[in-house]
Amino acid sequence: MNKSTLPSFLCVGTQKSGTSWLYENLRFHPEIWMPPLKELHYFDHLYCKGSRAWSRWHVKQGVGRLLRQHVQNANSAIDFVYVRYLVNIVTEPMFSETWYEQTFQRPAASGKIIGDITPEYCTIGKEGIRYVKHFLGPVKIIWLVRDPIKRALSQVRMNAERLGVSEEPSLAQWLELANDKEVLSRGDYEHYMPQWECVFGRSSILYVPFNQIVNQPEQVLQEVENFIGTKNWTGYPTPDKRVHATREFNIPKPVFDFFEEAFRTQYQFLNNHFDTEFVNNL
Repeated sequence: MNKSTLPSFLCVGTQKSGTSWLYENLRFHPEIWMPPLKELHYFDHLYCKGSRAWSRWHVKQGVGRLLRQHVQNANSAIDFVYVRYLVNIVTEPMFSETWYEQTFQRPAASGKIIGDITPEYCTIGKEGIRYVKHFLGPVKIIWLVRDPIKRALSQVRMNAERLGVSEEPSLAQWLELANDKEVLSRGDYEHYMPQWECVFGRSSILYVPFNQIVNQPEQVLQEVENFIGTKNWTGYPTPDKRVHATREFNIPKPVFDFFEEAFRTQYQFLNNHFDTEFVNNL
């Protein structure tokens, strides 16, 4: 297996913390290549039982969207090589090492720094993290970190939106959405961060606080460039543009209180793990 055709950096999290923003910007960098499908879910499909219930569907939905976009934008000049590449992504057997490697085998990727941005990767556990290092080698890890309550509220709003909620949910409905295993686990920094640091070492992980993305997007991109080893580039079209804004539901206070209690130890961990400036930028 040729590791030069595999990612040299991963963004492993966290959901609702700016991973789509990072993907949409880095794909413009002339020295970086990432798949046209943002989230491949390879490692979480293998090591997170819950992901296997929907990961195939997610990848197929994403590839279907890319195919429709290509046909709509191509007029008469359809790139059948690109179409075949996309079809291969959803052709069984999926989620094998060969499948993952083939996802990065595109002419445009040659000689580039390759990345994979899938926020579910932060949840794969120590066995999965060891496999990442065995399979990919000493890759760079990027982790976008957001205030636990704000991150969870954003995920709850997104879930309500995906369920097609047209009116304000009742308090009971909000609490049911809040008490979802994935909502509570995706921001479990206390559990996941030490696992990644144990395998890769803290110096191989770039932690980025969410509000730094909001307030200093160009600086964040430069930090990422320095970390993964590319030249600094100033050609990003809209680095301050928000990606995937979620509908602003009015969430009742008991939901905030629920999260405050649920994430009490997360705040303690973050305060102990990072300096004050970092924590204030979450």
